[in-house]
Amino acid sequence: MPPAERGGVARTMDLWPEPERRAGLGVTRACRIERYDGRSCVGSTTLWYSLPDLGGGEPTEPAEPYLIAAIVQAMVEGRTLRVHGPVSAELLDNLTEFRDAWHRCAPETYAAIGLTAEPVALRGSVRRCGTGAVAAYSGGIDSTFTLWRHLRGLAGHRTRAITHAAFVHGFDIPLADTAAFSGALRRGERVLAGVGVPLIPVRTNFRTALPFGWELVYGPALVSCLQQFRPLCGEGLVPSSKSYDVAVFPSGSSVIGDPLLTSASFGVVHDGAGFDRAAKVAEIANWAEGLAALRVCWEGDRKDQNCGECEKCVRSMLNFLSNGLPIPACFNRPPSLEAIRRVPIKSRLALAEWTQIPTAAARNGVRDPWVAVVARKVARHHWREVLRNARDAATMSVPQGVLRALRGVRSLAGTRVVLRPSRLFRRATA
Repeated sequence: MPPAERGGVARTMDLWPEPERRAGLGVTRACRIERYDGRSCVGSTTLWYSLPDLGGGEPTEPAEPYLIAAIVQAMVEGRTLRVHGPVSAELLDNLTEFRDAWHRCAPETYAAIGLTAEPVALRGSVRRCGTGAVAAYSGGIDSTFTLWRHLRGLAGHRTRAITHAAFVHGFDIPLADTAAFSGALRRGERVLAGVGVPLIPVRTNFRTALPFGWELVYGPALVSCLQQFRPLCGEGLVPSSKSYDVAVFPSGSSVIGDPLLTSASFGVVHDGAGFDRAAKVAEIANWAEGLAALRVCWEGDRKDQNCGECEKCVRSMLNFLSNGLPIPACFNRPPSLEAIRRVPIKSRLALAEWTQIPTAAARNGVRDPWVAVVARKVARHHWREVLRNARDAATMSVPQGVLRALRGVRSLAGTRVVLRPSRLFRRATA
């Protein structure tokens, strides 16, 4: 039975873009999302984006951001995705490959859904394309690194001319928390004004309109926001959250998936995967203003500040210490040895980040007591991975079980053995 059918009934997700609305100096773009089982509408919601009017008029193929935003949700629900608005043939081409990649890696979760649009702009059609680039900025290590290295021309042939930066309200800072967003925005505006880049706020209800697990959709969510900068900008930079050696797929943002969100008038660049967090920290240490505005925390009570206690805050401070650098003043206290021992590592992705910390410390000749604490913490969690893999292997076929056991041994040893090329990018699992 086709994935978009259940009991012989066609199941679809229909996207109906609405004309953009202008009020004062702002513009709002929206799309009605309707779900159908056969001819019966079983749900309707509206996805919207709001930002200052930057000029340039409505983008060519205005339906494209909504198609990018909705594709993962539609795959999870097993619904044919139908867009009632103009889309470029180039984007449909790329999203077909995006769909096939996700389905191949996790067919039990992501269905090989149909994709349709009306009308489809012919491949190679002439359209307005911006010459600048917009970079996503949240104040975190990854986005600060992307801005710094491109503005200083440190990315070599990959260097882009960043003309705008986008700060999204509705992702890690809830829409209801206007005070925290305003505080973080003002701080970011001051920092980026010093390097000549305007920081543009973008508000969206993405997380409530398309509620599938955030960790697996934030890449398309971010690209749908960056697309709002067409036609002034022809490219969007998505800061990498994982380096190549610990990359996973499918995941919310990856060096495989993000470029497949490219359309005819807007390219998507997954930036910085050649660097781990310790290497990024070593580079942005040269940007004092950027360090002062770092905001990595999403678990604390104050969303515009770093709590200094959550896993990400502690890990980020250790990234500085592993380079022999002082902890920036944006963190209110250094982590104690007990805090390092106590903070939980909740996922395999986070474990990969922690594993890099003692390696960076050894590379930089850092031998402080905390290094041994982190090394023991990482080893203990890797042992748990070995035991979990061994337990899972007992329920698998012999080839699957051998592979799972080898992964466990590899994890404990802290080395990467590529059994075959497709194993370089591992599946993202919590």
